[in-house]
Amino acid sequence: MPELPEVETIRRELDTYILGRTVQRATVLDPRLTLGLPVQEFEFRLIGQRVEGVDRRGKYLLLRLTDRVFVLHLMMSGRVHLRPADAVQPHTRLVLGLDRDPALHFVDVRRFGRAWALDETELPTVIGNLGPEPLGDDFDWRTLRDAFRDRQVAVKSALLDQRTVAGVGNIYADEALFSARIHPEAPVDRISAYKLKALARGIVQALQSGIANHGTSFSTFETSRGTPGGHQDHLQVFRRTGQPCPRCTRPIRRIVVGQRSTHYCSFCQRRPRQV
Repeated sequence: MPELPEVETIRRELDTYILGRTVQRATVLDPRLTLGLPVQEFEFRLIGQRVEGVDRRGKYLLLRLTDRVFVLHLMMSGRVHLRPADAVQPHTRLVLGLDRDPALHFVDVRRFGRAWALDETELPTVIGNLGPEPLGDDFDWRTLRDAFRDRQVAVKSALLDQRTVAGVGNIYADEALFSARIHPEAPVDRISAYKLKALARGIVQALQSGIANHGTSFSTFETSRGTPGGHQDHLQVFRRTGQPCPRCTRPIRRIVVGQRSTHYCSFCQRRPRQV
């Protein structure tokens, strides 16, 4: 699933290519995309709107229009492409035709992605429960301390909860925990302030590295120009089962935490005694 770095990569590209453009046509090719809102009403809400800003909240992409907000969640396999309006490819679910090419195409093989066309006042109904932005100025170890308070869950599961930190998913949680030398099954109520500081730094570093390398591509993620990201070549532990740890050379291990595949070094990330 695309995480914060992948969505941020797309946001930056859209900010370059479609900011200031006007939506002349909105064509929904899959009614499931609009979550029950009639297709004609969804399209009507977007037509004639000018792209005033391109933002991101967690894993959500936000186009701030003249008096609407277009929200897109890529979910498992969604891709945002910029190509001519008439260059519709298989599995395309939405095309926003602008006042000149390229148009915005939303392509989603598995059809899990979702889109909203909202008034600004309606936006909290979609993103109101998200936790703090890990790349925001106010994010630090105290953010994690407050989010973990009175909880007794594994730290990996807590990081995947979007109410804890917005935008962190399976890939970057594993990378951040490795950076902080924290076992993914460590209970959050037993992590010291020292380790929380290391984890906060690890989260920021993992996300910034992912953005710098234009996201991670294992199967479906592509930039808006249709090219894969490059961060898969820079990962420390994720999907490196059996390969040597970049710090101690012992083999990377794989376990399942909260039904999610999890990768770590058993030497660098010591298992808590009571887990």
